[in-house]
Amino acid sequence: MRLVRTFLFLVFSIIGHVQYCNVNANDENEHVYNNHWVAEIDGGLDHAKRVAEEHGFEIESQLVSLEDHYHLKRRDVPHRSKRSADHHTKRLSDDSRIRFVEQQHEKRRVKRGHEIYSRAIADRIARSTGELNDPQYGQQWYLDERNDTGIPMDMGVRGAWKLGVTGRGCKVTILDDGLEKDHPDLEENYDASCSYDFNDRDGDPQPRLDKTNENKHGTRCGGEIAMVANNGKCGVGVAFNAKIGGLRMLDGKVTDGLEGDALGFVVNADISSSSWGPNDDGKTLEGPGPLAAKGIHRSITKGRGGKGSILVWAAGNGAMFGDNCNCDGYTSDHRTLSVSSVSESGTSPWYSEKCASTLTSTYSSGEAGDRKVVSTDLRHLCTNGHSGTSAAAPMAAGILALVLEKNPNLTWRDVQHLVVLTSRPQPLKKASGWYVNGAGFCVSLSFGFGLIDAHGLVHKATDWQTVPEQKTCRVTVTPDKFPKNFTSGNQVEVEIQTDGCKSQENEVNFLEHIKLILNLNTTKRGNIYAEIESPSGTITPLMLERKFDASKVGFKNWPLNSAHTWGEDPSGIWKFRVADRQSDASEEHELLGVTLELLGTREMPEQYKKLDQGKCDVTDRSPTIEEIKVEHDPLYKLKHLFESY
Repeated sequence: MRLVRTFLFLVFSIIGHVQYCNVNANDENEHVYNNHWVAEIDGGLDHAKRVAEEHGFEIESQLVSLEDHYHLKRRDVPHRSKRSADHHTKRLSDDSRIRFVEQQHEKRRVKRGHEIYSRAIADRIARSTGELNDPQYGQQWYLDERNDTGIPMDMGVRGAWKLGVTGRGCKVTILDDGLEKDHPDLEENYDASCSYDFNDRDGDPQPRLDKTNENKHGTRCGGEIAMVANNGKCGVGVAFNAKIGGLRMLDGKVTDGLEGDALGFVVNADISSSSWGPNDDGKTLEGPGPLAAKGIHRSITKGRGGKGSILVWAAGNGAMFGDNCNCDGYTSDHRTLSVSSVSESGTSPWYSEKCASTLTSTYSSGEAGDRKVVSTDLRHLCTNGHSGTSAAAPMAAGILALVLEKNPNLTWRDVQHLVVLTSRPQPLKKASGWYVNGAGFCVSLSFGFGLIDAHGLVHKATDWQTVPEQKTCRVTVTPDKFPKNFTSGNQVEVEIQTDGCKSQENEVNFLEHIKLILNLNTTKRGNIYAEIESPSGTITPLMLERKFDASKVGFKNWPLNSAHTWGEDPSGIWKFRVADRQSDASEEHELLGVTLELLGTREMPEQYKKLDQGKCDVTDRSPTIEEIKVEHDPLYKLKHLFESY
């Protein structure tokens, strides 16, 4: 009977994920265009109207957060078409009064909650502490120091509370499908100033309710952060005195203009949490469009008085499909803080994607019998079933609200450094795949630098000294080295010599992130494996195979991001290797170009000068290629789920 239940769980989970992610709609080039353009026109609204009218357009609305950006439309363009109206776009772009123009097309976006379409397994109730009267507080196992099996579970949240921080004075906004602002466990903390409805273009982020489309995701994410404490309702938020807002944007057609407007609006908050992105189907490769990129730039440069809003992003739920979060340009962007999941047993959940750009991890749901996350639910209800990396990102956002209360002077990069320095690999040491970088940090494709530690973050933030300005040293391999051709069962290697731009304005001697910008033609993109070896000898897998990715589009100026060489000196020879390790296949590939971007500081930040990093105490060796493949393999995940019963 147990085997039957397990089989049904797997079948319904897979069906649910397929329905949720719309895996049949995967080709990033198959766009459905509409009759809307976004244009940047200086000179005010009246001037913009005149310019638009000269070209046969009318201004429908102005973007909320991006200055001098307008929605334009034509009446003579079909409402929906798979073909872009390039001739109209060209006429607009040729006008010197128009600084930017882009025809809009619909983007497929999925929420990163793990939905199970089977009978729920009853949650085990953790021991009641008696500290708060919120009825589900005792079920918030991830706030306890250890679970009933004795496994350390501490993310340091209650330890941070004991230091007197509860998120007071900090504003967090959820970019999602809305926020039930009148929920009895949220309304006291609701803040209209960091809320907006980008789907209906008004100030009310209340979710749309109907039988076919219940938009509960944003309300669940918001409750994790800011459920009111000790009010006799639901549970307690990680930052229960923080203010919470919602940006409703996922309940309708999503375009680059909408994303850019919403991401730019984040300047009205201290922290944002995004638990969504391109399809986690193992075959989509997509990142922010030009307007979304503008929105991100606006928030990190103008948010919090120039210190930058903190953009927290869920790493993704596509591991069952072999997906890799370095194929998602939102969560892998070095300006966002990417968060992965940890199961109740301290391992990587079957859905949680792996890549080198993830910085940290929080507890979320895991295997079939593991407990999930307590939060608010639609229609003034409560839930103990929130899950996936959708639950991990807001958990981290709430913890960072505690940090900003303690030290509101932190920049967005200060926060990243704090996360790197305080995340703890020790509670996750039973998981495979840890290795040590050249600066002595434990790093993992599954967990980044480890489990987030609220107490450690707040403690270290108390007397934090702002890190030096970030520099970018760009090293392009000369064109005469390319193209390099290889076939299945083979690899090519490119050596990249750099002195870190020594004696130049952009000199980098202490690494934060790196980007390997890849240009590659291929007959099957999913066969590609890529890794980089730093001058210190750290070997980082930048891309793992994706079995379901049969695209022939390849990688066009695609950034493969990594934080795994954090703290190293970049000077020396970097070795980039790209391979097709499928010896039984017959694919052909052509490496066209490689550029390495080194992001870091000229001087080592003060906090590292007195840091005794020592030897990583989780492991003393790099993972073997076979270990990485097995841990990443979707079939391994299925096998592991069977064995968990």
